[in-house]
Amino acid sequence: MPKKHKAWIHVGMAGTADAIEPALAHHHEALVELGVSSIAQTPAESFRAAVELTRSHKAWGLKRTDVEGQWTRMVRRAQKSRADLAFSQPLLATATADQIALLIDALAGYQVHVVITTGLDDESDAITRWSAAVRKPERLHVVETDGMDPAHVWKAFGKVVGFGTASLRLDVVPQAAPAVQSLPEALRELEKLSRRNASLEVRLEELDRRRRKLKRKLGKLDDVA
Repeated sequence: MPKKHKAWIHVGMAGTADAIEPALAHHHEALVELGVSSIAQTPAESFRAAVELTRSHKAWGLKRTDVEGQWTRMVRRAQKSRADLAFSQPLLATATADQIALLIDALAGYQVHVVITTGLDDESDAITRWSAAVRKPERLHVVETDGMDPAHVWKAFGKVVGFGTASLRLDVVPQAAPAVQSLPEALRELEKLSRRNASLEVRLEELDRRRRKLKRKLGKLDDVA
């Protein structure tokens, strides 16, 4: 019987998820060569999927159609790599049991592992919710990252998943590291700003799609004229 591929879901508490999410997307191609495929290829994609899964589109000023089907589409695309999968997004820390179940359903056929990195908030509730989803206790990995800088958090995550980060530098990843990582309140505000930026990216992508659609329609009218 062929060995199942693994799906690694990173649930970062406040102050720890800001490095891993963009690093997975930025180093996507290099990671595939190492046998790990990032489910999201941009932070905007991962944000859109997390908003869909947590049903929080209204809170972010988005329409349901902006995010509907995002998670399933991303997983299906990543499956083509025939590698282990990895996904990270800060909003996953707030996911309910039902929302977690929806995420897991799309990963049928994979051995799902959850990596929780501790941070500024109490992670006990998140551990309880996510441990029920992985079924076996050895598939839940809690990494103590309190006080670690982003590079060490990234390295710790890679160690759990099974890839080295020496060639996957964090300093080349846009906005991977906050400027004042030693201040808890500053970290919280930076994460909020990061999520708002991702929301704006989604809106800009939608506006660009509509602009291209309108341009095509105008082109057809010119041809008729």
